[in-house]
Amino acid sequence: MKAILIQKTGSVDNIEVSDLPQPGKLKSGEVRLKFLAGSLNHLDLWVLKGLPRVTYQFPHILGADLCAEVLESKSKKFKRGQRVVLYPAKSQGKELNGKPAPENLCSDFHIRGENTSGVFAEETIAHKKFIFLAPKHLSNAEAAAMPLVYLTAWQMVYEKAGLRPKQKFDGKILVHGAGSGVSQAILNLLLSFGLKKQIAITSRDLNKLSFWQKKGIQTFQFGSQTSDEIKNWAAGKTNEKVSIIFDHLGEKFFEMNIRLLKTGGKFITCGATTGFEGKIDLRHLYFRQLQLLGSTMGSLAHFKEMISWITKSKITPKIAAEFDFYHPKAGFALMEAAEQDGKIVFLRP
Repeated sequence: MKAILIQKTGSVDNIEVSDLPQPGKLKSGEVRLKFLAGSLNHLDLWVLKGLPRVTYQFPHILGADLCAEVLESKSKKFKRGQRVVLYPAKSQGKELNGKPAPENLCSDFHIRGENTSGVFAEETIAHKKFIFLAPKHLSNAEAAAMPLVYLTAWQMVYEKAGLRPKQKFDGKILVHGAGSGVSQAILNLLLSFGLKKQIAITSRDLNKLSFWQKKGIQTFQFGSQTSDEIKNWAAGKTNEKVSIIFDHLGEKFFEMNIRLLKTGGKFITCGATTGFEGKIDLRHLYFRQLQLLGSTMGSLAHFKEMISWITKSKITPKIAAEFDFYHPKAGFALMEAAEQDGKIVFLRP
């Protein structure tokens, strides 16, 4: 079978579409999946360039996000021909003492395509517990664009921020990075929860902001006055600061974010695309009782809740570009240039 893989870490030039042995026979509870579509995440770039604490087994198959067709099933739960999506990680969901625990908090948590084999292959075998029917209103590309970023967004919005559908929330919410898949997932979830006037989004690109501006969301283009502009927007009639900041940019705007938060405010981060160092005056942290919350993906329970909500709310992920599965380098190059506005998807012709 063909797979998108690397034989060593480095640049986009290291990406290959090469032959690998066909997956073997199915064990009880396993399902054989045929690749229909897969989407890129910024994580794939980190993997490509080399992660310091990850031991690679080369050839290493890339990719975490998959929409697939069931080819064969050793589970009564799934039948041949069904269209499904895959939980973008693996874990037994147990702590070291054997007690059940959220998968993404377990020591054996592995993200597909990062510290375990990925899903950008013509065929993949997975256990039934990680497989879910794809929402019917989504295309193959849209379904493939959903798993990792919407799972990440769901944990950030629902668990870390504690926001709920149709629940009144008067505070101001700031989301960074209008072009990123996870930021767009956060925005779509917030809108589906009934929030709008209290949301703002940032970007360096006006074109990426215009889409959300049309939906009634406040927008800010990064510049020398961005911090003051956000502060004035948040103050409004109440003269308060920002209640919740959703971030994945990291170092470049970290000090600004801390100063923008109100007393008791929450800074929720799932990444650091501009750098990993975050400098903070600890007096801000304890005097204003700020909450700095890290978030990595989510559990299987989160994944099930997220798919159910997307199905009910008819949320549709935004697609930036589609590429041929057998010619993936252009897709990775677009991700590296950070010019995309939405998800980059590979489709099998």
